[in-house]
Amino acid sequence: MSRRTERMDNAGTSNALRAELADLHALFRQAPGYMAVLRGPDHVYALVNDAYRRTVGERDLIGKPVREAMPELAGQGFFELLDEVYATGKPFVGHQMPAKVQRQPDRPVEEIFVDFIYQPIIGVDGQVSGIFVEGSDVTDRVRAAEYQQLLLNELNHRVKNTLATVQSIVSQTLRNAPTPPEARTLIEQRMIALSRAHDVLTREKWEGAELPAIIDQALLPFRDAEHDRFQVSGPELRLSPRVALDLAMALHELGTNAVKYGALSNASGTVSVTWEVDRGGMPPRLRLRWEEHGGPPVAPPGRRGFGTRLIERSLAQDLGGEARIEFARSGIVCTIDTPVA
Repeated sequence: MSRRTERMDNAGTSNALRAELADLHALFRQAPGYMAVLRGPDHVYALVNDAYRRTVGERDLIGKPVREAMPELAGQGFFELLDEVYATGKPFVGHQMPAKVQRQPDRPVEEIFVDFIYQPIIGVDGQVSGIFVEGSDVTDRVRAAEYQQLLLNELNHRVKNTLATVQSIVSQTLRNAPTPPEARTLIEQRMIALSRAHDVLTREKWEGAELPAIIDQALLPFRDAEHDRFQVSGPELRLSPRVALDLAMALHELGTNAVKYGALSNASGTVSVTWEVDRGGMPPRLRLRWEEHGGPPVAPPGRRGFGTRLIERSLAQDLGGEARIEFARSGIVCTIDTPVA
């Protein structure tokens, strides 16, 4: 009776051990981080979990040395790290380390980033018998951090450019305005024009702006809903942020001048804004024409004002384009030729 009981106890213990091993194997296989067990000095795959296969791609691993199973890792330092951990018995921890893996045989090598630890497995004799690999694919986190840094760099660049534009507007306006109140009014108007252009770009996530939208916002202060004296026509065209800002400021200066001295200073004058795109080169070029009609006779000023200098500097010097202002008897004609990017 006692032997039978002993056999039953042993069988129960064996069943419990098998169940426990099955649970441990399931936990290993389903673990969210990738895991592998490598045996011997050649680092032969003994166990890998599902996350490991997702990380390196579906391939024949079990029973193969790591150098044979993943030859694309040669020259990336991972084989040498495994050798060092096996030889010294000291673990290695890697953070956001790049690795080039070929997840599919017919696809190119991909660069991923991984956090991982190579933990030596110490046998009962005190010697290293293998290496336990545990880690996670942090590629998305690294890419997100890189994109965030790119955005910060771009923001810094834009802020510097905007501050430089504001500084130029303020200093030039103060230098040319006859009285402080007029200087204040001009500065406010120019800041509003700059703000409107920023609003258009912000709606487009600063990836660029459509030319008609930039023109509409720039001309808004000079338009009368009941009697629109602007004739605007041209094809759809997307501008880079810098071109959009400079063009918006140029149009604001042209509009301000037209209200003071040109076609918009009386009740009958009109302004046509037309453009075409030359796509014969890279980048394409915008050719825009501002032409006033029906205003008082105009003549070249005795000295160039801030608006003229802004147009010439922004569109010619900064963007590598050309801007020409003609004081025809029928009204001012401004032609702009500039790259769109």
